[in-house]
Amino acid sequence: MTVLIQEATNAEQLGRAALLIALDDLTMFEYSLEPGTEPGDPHYHAQHVDSFYVLEGELEFQIDERAVRASAGSLLVAPRGTVHAFPIAIGSPARFLNLHAPGGFESYMRELTAMRSRGEQPDADFLRSHDIFDV
Repeated sequence: MTVLIQEATNAEQLGRAALLIALDDLTMFEYSLEPGTEPGDPHYHAQHVDSFYVLEGELEFQIDERAVRASAGSLLVAPRGTVHAFPIAIGSPARFLNLHAPGGFESYMRELTAMRSRGEQPDADFLRSHDIFDV
């Protein structure tokens, strides 16, 4: 068995995300959010699971059209096909891990970061090509 240990100090920064692990089976990012940031748009993934493990603070998620709050130590999982949105921090800064399985989601983040640096926004075709379906 091979064990991969990635130091956060060596993480690749992709916008607000720090890429910690990029494997065929798993992609893992670390995020830090300040209160008052905008939530993500509701979407789903047809081919992968999107999970969030709260390290510090409190987050609010939109899952299947309902608000769900999660504090440090909570794990929230959006299985394939589950409509969800990127969280917001509640009351104070929050830090969390975002895991995608299977892996490969880092390519979306790299392309999105490059697009935004050019002042471009993703269209529906780009999102679908990365297993993101807006609702």
